[in-house]
Formats: sequence, C-alpha cells, structure tokens
Amino acid sequence: MRFFPVFLISFFMTLPGFSQVEFVSRFEVESEYFDPLFEMVRTDDGMIAFRTIAKRAFSGDRVFQYMLFDQELNTESGMIELPVQQGFDMIGYDLDGTFLYILFQKGTGVIGDKYVRKIDLVSQKGFDYDLDNLLDLELREFLVQNDRVIFMGVANMRPAVQVYSLVDKSVHTVQGVYGNDTQILQIRKMPEVEAFEVVISRDGPYRSTEVILNTYDLLGNLLREVKVDKFGEENQEIIEAVVVEEGLYRKEMYGSFGLARRDAYLGMYRLDINEFGEYESRLYTLEDFPNFFNYLDEKSKSRKDADVLKQVDRDKIPSIRNVYTIRDVRKDQDGTYLFFDHYNVINSRGAPLSAPNSYRSNDWSRMTNSSDFLDPIYVRSLGRGRQAVYSEFSYISAHFVKLGEDGRVIWDNSATYDDLLTDYILPFGEIAVVGDEFYHAYIRDDKIRLSYFKNGEKIFDNLDFELELLNENERIAETNMESLQLVHWYDRYFLLTGTQRIRFQRENGQASSKEVFFFSKVLVAGDLFEPEDPR
Repeated sequence: MRFFPVFLISFFMTLPGFSQVEFVSRFEVESEYFDPLFEMVRTDDGMIAFRTIAKRAFSGDRVFQYMLFDQELNTESGMIELPVQQGFDMIGYDLDGTFLYILFQKGTGVIGDKYVRKIDLVSQKGFDYDLDNLLDLELREFLVQNDRVIFMGVANMRPAVQVYSLVDKSVHTVQGVYGNDTQILQIRKMPEVEAFEVVISRDGPYRSTEVILNTYDLLGNLLREVKVDKFGEENQEIIEAVVVEEGLYRKEMYGSFGLARRDAYLGMYRLDINEFGEYESRLYTLEDFPNFFNYLDEKSKSRKDADVLKQVDRDKIPSIRNVYTIRDVRKDQDGTYLFFDHYNVINSRGAPLSAPNSYRSNDWSRMTNSSDFLDPIYVRSLGRGRQAVYSEFSYISAHFVKLGEDGRVIWDNSATYDDLLTDYILPFGEIAVVGDEFYHAYIRDDKIRLSYFKNGEKIFDNLDFELELLNENERIAETNMESLQLVHWYDRYFLLTGTQRIRFQRENGQASSKEVFFFSKVLVAGDLFEPEDPR
C-alpha cells in the first residue's frame, strides 16, 4: 500500500486574492474507489483514522488498519495493520485515554458473537476480549470507561443500557431505562467522577411527558436522579436534550420544545441544573430571534417577521413550521453557541412527522451514514418501534444563537441551505467558533458551502468553493460524492475526506491515474471576503 503525503505552506495574509477556503495539506492512501471508508476520532494532538478491509477481493477475511496523525497530517508510524477474527467486522468504537476500543461482531444480525479489541496507541499492541451474557440489542451506542464497556440499544422495542467489565466479565443492566413509552435522548461519559449519564424521556398519563437525568456509576448503580417534571405551560414538552457540563454536578441542558404530540415546534429551551438537582428553565421563541428568517430575501423576511408580530400581539406563541432540531452546543468563555437545523420531511410513510435523532456522541462517525444505526423512526430518540421510513428531507436553514452566561440572547442569525434535498438522515453541517467569528460549513455535491458571521452579523451566506488538489500536475478525474465528509477539526481548520480518482503525469510524460482515499486539511478565513462592487 502506498501513501501520498502532500503539503502546502501558505502565508495567506500577505497574498492578494486569497480565497476564504484554502486547502493546506493533503494525505492520500492508495485505495479502491469503493473500498470501505475510514472512521476518524479527534485526539488532543491530531486524530486517528481506521477501518476494516477485506484482505483480498471476494474474501470474508478482514484486517484492521489504523493511522495516527498530528495536526499537520503527518504520520510517523504510517499504516498499522492488525488481523481480525474470521467472519467478524467492526460495528462500534470509542477512545478512552490512549486506548482505542473496537467492537467486532460476527454476521449482521442482533445475536452474532462479539468481541472488543483494546489497542494501546503508544505501544501499538492490541488485546482481544470475548463478550458473553449480553442482551440481544440493536446497538445504538458503544462507550468505554476504565475498561468498562457501556452498551446502549433497543431490546424488544424498548431502550436498554448494559455495563460490561472487560476485567472480570461481569454484566450489569442499568435500572430505570427499560420500559414502554421511554426514549433515550442522550448518553454521555463523565470521566471526572467515573460515572455516566443517561437522559430519558418517558410518556406519562394524561398526555404528559417526563424528562429524567440519571447518573450511574460504572457498575450501573444509580447515583443521582433529576426529574424535570415541571416545564413550560400546559401541553408544552421537551422534544430533544443535549446536556453540557458547567462544573462538577452543575450542568445545562438545551434543545427544542413544543407540542410534540402535535408535531408543533415552538422554539428552544435552556435548563440550568445545580448540584442539588434543582433546576430553572428558560424558553425562547421566535419573538426572541429577530434574525430567524434572515436566510430569506428582504421582502420575504419582512413578511415572516410581520406574521410573528401578529401572533405575539394576540398573546399567542408563534410556531416554527416543519422540524427545528438541535445539532451542536459549544461553550466558550463569553457565552454559549447553539446550532439548530430547520427542515421539512417531504416524503414519509406510516407515522406522523417527527425529527430524526440529532444527538451524536461522536460527530465524526461515518458508521451511521448509510445504515439505520440511528434511524429516524426512533423519532425524538431511541426506543420506539419501527413505524415509518422517511425517505427525503428538504433542508431550509441553519439557525445559530449565542447566549450570555445569564441566558440572554446576545445574537441570533441564520444561513440558507438553498432548498437542499437529501435522504441523509443525520446532521451534516459543521460549525466553528473562533473569537468573534462564527463559521457554518457543509458539503453539497462536490463543493464546500460556507457561511460566515462576525459578532453575529452575517458577512456572507452559502458561498460555494471547488475541491482542490495541491499538486499542480494532478487533476481530479472523479469524486465519489457519497464518500465525502467535512468535519470541524480545530480553530479555523476543517477536515475533508473521501475517495477520488486522480489523473497525473508520470516522470516519463505518460498519463496515468490513481484511486485514493484522501484527507485534506482545509483553512477558512472569512475576514478575507471582499463584497462585490454594486456599481
């Protein structure tokens, strides 16, 4: 296997006409056009890329490949290969400290044999652990803390969580999760207290909904329970939940709220929870977001704003048409940044409209991209039975909010998706917050789409930029569109990956081509934008 590292050093601040998107460095792995794609995990000093791949064509035997990169896409050790037990393939992974854990399963069913490989990224040695006595779960999440594996999934159409010790092979099924009309909104590790948290939504009598934040130790014992049983006005419900830490046992929870059983979205909420489990809620509606419709032209925005004011004057809460779903929460020294998507499900069968699950413990994961790993039928989250298949989504806009420490709205704004039609069920837009700059980027076809805000003011919206190579003697012959993925890495840098067919000229002048999986480090610089002269 051959590698093709390509690097470019850019002193962009001194170059006139520099684009707002610059391809800084590139690393290529010789790979067949439709070979399995690399998964990636961000690390403190770079990232890890890995995959399983067949040893040879039409063979069921696979090998596990991984590479360690620094932030300049350098790799000292190159490609490392480890054998995979016959008939097994990767179905999950997690990083805990300097150990990468890979979950393998035999076959594609729920009841296939499983084992975990623990890879020491320092010594580059792997250790395998067989798994026994687990529930037959449709796996939804795989986490590891201190050699204890946390499985979250669905058993008999109900959510379930189990903790498995790799040391003594003990299994603990978490109490308070498994039940009818129960959904898991979020599960997250709490390494600072050797615990993990599960956020649960449970339907109660008389059309009521209760949200519960349960904290468990690594044996599955319940340490703390916070019930959010008083929220908003009558019939108003929490639809989604993303919890972020504010300190030991102090946390904030964000998401969308509305009349969920009527599929009516009303806005977003913030929940402040102290160390005693006491909480205060604050609700935000379109009245609080003057720039929610800023993705429209001026005339259309004025008309929408007028409609909102009419509803407010009548003492009504204006509803948000279609789906309004949280994608990301970023904490900074001067406040909290929130990213929501606004879209429409235009083709569905068998069930009312509800939002696909927007929660991702690892927003770089590809394993959910082409399967029902997080199928939208699990409406507001995990645990409901199979009722429908949503085939297409029409993305309208991305909405961004900055909140101060006291919860007040400092600014809000929006960017258009330009009527993007897709069957992609998971979040794909990425944000970057750098000082007073805010970026929103995503891939559409074979172009990067970028929006840029400065101190909350929109500078440009949904500009497109071509994919580029660094070697001027090479040309892109073909790009596998379905393989492309754009993720935020750090600071102003994004990471673009996928497979391409590249044309190039050999030293003897002969034309040739190569098929590669590529990693491209991409720099965004919105301050270099120069508006067109209106004259």
